[in-house]
Amino acid sequence: MKKVFPFLSLIIALVVVGCSSDDNDKVVQSSLNSITSFNIDFEGLSEDDVVYDLGNNITISVPFKTNISGLVPNITISEKATISPASGQPVNFVDGEAMPFTVTAENGDEKVYNVTINIRGEVGSGSQIKTYHFKDDFSESITTYTYDDNSNFISSYTIEEGGATTTYTFIFNDKNQVIEVKSDTKSTVYTYNDEGLIVSAVEKEDGMEAYTYTYTYNAENKLEKKERVNKENDKVTNTSYVYNEEGNVKTETVGTEALENTYDDKNNPFKGVYPSAFAKINVGTGLDGVNINNPAQGSFSSDTSVTYVYNTDGYPVTASYVVFGFINTSITYTYY
Repeated sequence: MKKVFPFLSLIIALVVVGCSSDDNDKVVQSSLNSITSFNIDFEGLSEDDVVYDLGNNITISVPFKTNISGLVPNITISEKATISPASGQPVNFVDGEAMPFTVTAENGDEKVYNVTINIRGEVGSGSQIKTYHFKDDFSESITTYTYDDNSNFISSYTIEEGGATTTYTFIFNDKNQVIEVKSDTKSTVYTYNDEGLIVSAVEKEDGMEAYTYTYTYNAENKLEKKERVNKENDKVTNTSYVYNEEGNVKTETVGTEALENTYDDKNNPFKGVYPSAFAKINVGTGLDGVNINNPAQGSFSSDTSVTYVYNTDGYPVTASYVVFGFINTSITYTYY
């Protein structure tokens, strides 16, 4: 019986060695599941236009009106891992909404990265006109403009006329679009469509609906028609617009009266001082309308040609003309 125990010990030792050898031969699968790089080639944007904040959640900031549908991310991940959606696969992002990207390690461990693209608000790039001083032989008014420090757009304006002073304040949304303009007694609220165009507005006076506006656009998204309804008597006034090749309003037809103008080749002082959608509904053939260049006639007639003096940036500092052959009219512009 004493000889049995050494034999059993030998058998046990062989089994242990065999099991240990099996464990050493077993392949250990990777548990790595990280995104090591993430970038998107945005059409029309430079590297400086796009801001990445990389981490467990990835945030990307892009300029106003950047197209974020059908984007193709270029992604590098841990070795032997997979990712869904895959690198190189088009993805439709939605502004401000997180899109999950799931990285799966070789051993099946998953890690989710939420990728959010935020479209920044629009910013102004205009003249930063400070005052618009209108004067003729019978009347005078001064409009003074102030600007938002972040967007560079006009944030309010004050009109001094006939001994009265009225201030209008702009209310913006998070994309720097004008959603309301209001004074102490008036308020106009604007509605946008999915393309970022203003399609309607309601103007109130002392809290009561005074006018409603409907805006329609041509194929180039320029204002084609404005319909105004007087809520007191339901009178409808239609105004239509035709543009020249430079984008200036060539013809403005109010009802049946057509107002026409030509333009110089200098900078309009109201270009770039409003968000684009708001600028579109404030076009016109007059000197206070938003255009690319400056009207050549003061009252839509070749008999009232405007004489301008410009600054070194090509913006007008004075404009003068004579209406009906005897009303002397002048405008003085100042800038910040």
